[in-house]
Amino acid sequence: MVWKPLKLKTILKLLLDFLRDAEHRLGDLEKIKNELNAKSTDLELNDKVFQYFKREYYAHKRKEGLSKIGLGSLIILAGFCITCFNFHSNQSFNFAMYGLTSIGICVVFWGFYKIIG
Repeated sequence: MVWKPLKLKTILKLLLDFLRDAEHRLGDLEKIKNELNAKSTDLELNDKVFQYFKREYYAHKRKEGLSKIGLGSLIILAGFCITCFNFHSNQSFNFAMYGLTSIGICVVFWGFYKIIG
């Protein structure tokens, strides 16, 4: 059986898959980088792959944070609308005014936390 050398694309794909698995196991970027350096000895390749992985990692966090900010904003808007309708119909609006607004603000700050890191 003749062994063929792996192409660079295949090596990059394997290393990225390894980094994604390490992300789920470890969670911390510094530990992931140390594990990558232990797996491969080519430091230049490791830096390029890790740089691509970090870009992908932070894009995912940013998308997740923006969706949470949008959801929180919708909750705040729903609370505002319910408060206005209940105020004009002389019904209790305490839950909508305080409860939904508080929940919406918490979700928005959770989204900011996801974006900032």
